[in-house]
Amino acid sequence: MKRSLLPLLALGAACMAAGFAFGQTKAAAPAPAAAAPAPKQQKLIRVATLNGVQANKDFQANLQLVQAQRQGVVDMNAAMEKEKDPKKKAELKKQVDAALAKLNENNNAMAKAYGFSLERNYVMEIETAHLYVYASDEEAAKAAKIDAEEKAKKAKKK
Repeated sequence: MKRSLLPLLALGAACMAAGFAFGQTKAAAPAPAAAAPAPKQQKLIRVATLNGVQANKDFQANLQLVQAQRQGVVDMNAAMEKEKDPKKKAELKKQVDAALAKLNENNNAMAKAYGFSLERNYVMEIETAHLYVYASDEEAAKAAKIDAEEKAKKAKKK
């Protein structure tokens, strides 16, 4: 499986931005009481594996879509709250409701496809990264020969 590094880095940044953006819109939590028990240690669980460059591009595009929709809902809701004219406020409320319904639909689709939801924070682990360089035919042939030799050595060890 071959993956280019740039889409993976962009995907990781997008995942972190999603978690960060979601965390920024939550109301501030009250300060914990002095006698409050320590929170339980949480563990990471794998929710999806994206195999290949195209799967990464698809995930990234879908992630950017739901993030943009979410930001649109936040912006429309803020505009609705500031609106003083009841007629305009009612129209904005309809738009917010429609946009929120579409966002929820797409968020549910992301949950089904990737185990991803805007309501959670995620950590991305890049298990394998490949770097590529443009090369002449001679360099490519030499590299292919070296790869074949390395594969043969690994096969003999097993």
